[in-house]
Amino acid sequence: MSNIERMNGSEWQEGVAYARGRFVEPGDAVIPIEDRAHQFGDGIYEVIRVIGGRPLLIDYHMERFEISAKAIKLRLDRSMDNLRQLVLDAIARSGYDDAQVYFQLSRGLARREHSFPDVPSHLSLTVRRMDDSVFEGARKHGLSMTWTEDVRWKYCYIKSLNLLPNVMAKQAALDEGYQDAIFVRDGFVTECTSSNIAIVKGQTVYTHPANERVLHGVTRRFALKYLREAGVEVREEMFTMEDLMQADEVFTMSTIIEFAPVIKVNGTDVGVKTTSSDSVLRRLQSAYQSQIKRNEH
Repeated sequence: MSNIERMNGSEWQEGVAYARGRFVEPGDAVIPIEDRAHQFGDGIYEVIRVIGGRPLLIDYHMERFEISAKAIKLRLDRSMDNLRQLVLDAIARSGYDDAQVYFQLSRGLARREHSFPDVPSHLSLTVRRMDDSVFEGARKHGLSMTWTEDVRWKYCYIKSLNLLPNVMAKQAALDEGYQDAIFVRDGFVTECTSSNIAIVKGQTVYTHPANERVLHGVTRRFALKYLREAGVEVREEMFTMEDLMQADEVFTMSTIIEFAPVIKVNGTDVGVKTTSSDSVLRRLQSAYQSQIKRNEH
């Protein structure tokens, strides 16, 4: 049975859930119809990887969550320390060693009107078991992608609930036999549907600047910090699809898949050095595994 088939069954009801100030069963009906997240997509979210029962890079995730809230003037009715403790409590309650934590903050429960209501924000959260072996093939052997015009809104750095353009682009890629899509805006590569992307030319790594056009990825942040400390030249500069097609390496960066090579775009081989044993990608993968081991102790 495929992962999709399992998720279309009862697996989505497994795990730990939190809503309306209490832990609940994942299948419980706890979100009112007039929740702003439900009706407007008026909210933000984060996804944290849990390995060895511990959340990975949680400080980066909390910082980004706070930035997203501020960007849309969404009030935080609990401190970041309180939210962090809730995440830790939920992980402990789940008993899972390998999992993902998803939490989102809605502007609250109110009559459906466009103006901001003066009501408490509403936090919900889930902890789901993860089977990391699902992603091992992508990390080792690579991804086949297509590209599409980036029609998303301007403020992609906000981790907003409004992901319909990403969902549509991902499904279109799957329907065409690819695993994901690369977004291109005004002739320049921005990111993928759920990951950042980088290329290597010579000994230099290029990735889109952390501005409003891309999500400021947590795994991306780890990568750039590690590379700079290792003496690798990193340029946060825009690049084109032509640059990507001619690059020595192409790889993605995300919380769930971590670092994965891109080996084909629209059926054409790319990044011929990406999967070599001495590539920048392989160095990043090794460094990330070391980070994971430190996180477990």
